[in-house]
Amino acid sequence: MDRAEIRVQKNVPAEMRDGTTLLSNVYRPAGDGEYPVLLTRLPYGKDLPLGTSVLDPIKAAQAGYVVVVQDVRGRYRSEGKFVPFVSEYEDGYDTVEWAARLPGSNGSVGMYGLSYFGKTQWQAAVMRPPSLKSMVPGITWGNHLNGVQMRGGVQELGLMQYWAPVSLALDLLLRKYAGDPERIGERMPALVEVIDTILAGGGYDALPLADLPNPDDLLSFVRGGFERGVDHEGWDHLNIDGKYGRVEAPTFHIGGWYDCFIGETLRQYAAMKERAGEAGMRPPRLMVGPWTHGAFGSTFGDLDFGIGSSGFFLNYRGDLTDAHLRWFDATLKGEESALDGTPPVRVFVMGENRWRGYEEWPPPGARQEDWHLRSGGGLLREPGGAGDDPASYDYDPEDPVPTVGGPILMAPIHRAGPRDQRPVEARQDVLVYTSPPLESPYTVLGSVYVTLFAASSAPDTDFVARLVDVHPDGRAMGVADGILRASARESYPVPGVIKPVAPSPIEPGEVYEYAIDLWATGITFLAGHRLRVEITSSSHPRWERNLNTGESAVHSSRTEVAHQTIFHDAAHPSRLTLTVVDE
Repeated sequence: MDRAEIRVQKNVPAEMRDGTTLLSNVYRPAGDGEYPVLLTRLPYGKDLPLGTSVLDPIKAAQAGYVVVVQDVRGRYRSEGKFVPFVSEYEDGYDTVEWAARLPGSNGSVGMYGLSYFGKTQWQAAVMRPPSLKSMVPGITWGNHLNGVQMRGGVQELGLMQYWAPVSLALDLLLRKYAGDPERIGERMPALVEVIDTILAGGGYDALPLADLPNPDDLLSFVRGGFERGVDHEGWDHLNIDGKYGRVEAPTFHIGGWYDCFIGETLRQYAAMKERAGEAGMRPPRLMVGPWTHGAFGSTFGDLDFGIGSSGFFLNYRGDLTDAHLRWFDATLKGEESALDGTPPVRVFVMGENRWRGYEEWPPPGARQEDWHLRSGGGLLREPGGAGDDPASYDYDPEDPVPTVGGPILMAPIHRAGPRDQRPVEARQDVLVYTSPPLESPYTVLGSVYVTLFAASSAPDTDFVARLVDVHPDGRAMGVADGILRASARESYPVPGVIKPVAPSPIEPGEVYEYAIDLWATGITFLAGHRLRVEITSSSHPRWERNLNTGESAVHSSRTEVAHQTIFHDAAHPSRLTLTVVDE
């Protein structure tokens, strides 16, 4: 049989346990035979470009797979009501087992997909469907408190206010008024106006946040998420933390250094590495490029990393579909030779702009090194002493520091990725700490965090830390960043740890220690470059503004100016901690 010939079936029904029917497109080799199934489930339209963006179903079918692309419950052609994430556990299990019984299936199912349809993999996997044998979760997450709904206890305003109206609302409107085209025509302009405003870079300034536009009450779940604190019991149901031990399928993780979920991608790899060791499973694999969320080219922000960095070439070994198929050939077909010559961990190292391969992550021999914030704006290996006076700035929520690039999920006009931070650094409410020029290349591969000793005049406030690569020509390219709400310091006690405990206000004027998680990076700071740390209290509209009053921005618009003090003396060693390798 010539596998170049395939059959495509549109809108194939699958009945869920409660009687709801979900529809899928199914791609399969023509003729007789039984093949593994590759399944993805998404809310963005199986017939639209995102449905086939990460893996080409025609190419996969030609390679000997049945491919299923499904609209999740309540989206596009599938029945039911859409409430983000709520039904994906049971629906994921039911769909895996339905796919395993499809004509032409050999009973083995692999799942793949990015972002939301990466999360649907995890939600299915923890239900332990017997037929799920392999997974490729890409640029996705497990814990909603670490970059999806919140980061460091701060609401992800930019992400949520972009994602929901732009990616979800049109289909929600069409479904709400299905069969009434006149009503759709009446209501569509108001929604389009909201979407156009967001795509133009606006739509985030409302205070209180409850006043953000919500045409036809389509996006009530956004406000509902903003209402939930770190300690809300609802997160436990949605989060995968504590449930990775239930996953029985081996995993291949895909991430991007400038993806808004890179911290979670690496936490998931670590969790599955531990799970594999305990259960004798196949160890996980990891691939991280210089990519932003859902973009796999070579140019991001103000930099180009070379064509070999892109998901279309992957160091000249094929594209992302090829990478998926090599993994599935090994895990679903038993063709171990498909992974020959491919190291278990592949990371693109920015700066030197090349791929490196390792047996595991963090790389063997990696170690942590501290760089200390010093008075006068220095960033040195030596800690401060008695003469290192504190620095201060005033944070005004009415004039927040603007978001300039970084690992964001916002409208394209905001330009995610490495961007020059000099306009931000020129502000009076941004402290800058810079190292001397490096005498030799300095490679950072792994976790990055800032330990900050700080006091505030406010009962609650935020602190933002950013790692910057300063080029010899003065460009200050953002590398990684993070934020922490002072009242959430006990929920994020150390980098990589999240404890959903109740917020705790601070005493104005008292010094507290804050661990700000910048997640991780892969970069070589070249000789002649300098390391830099920026400290401030906002990055708007990426993150909601702290009002400095202790009141919720969801319900209040009252703001106060906070006087912030950063300490660098021997008793208060504010510092940057990097994970470095020698080679």
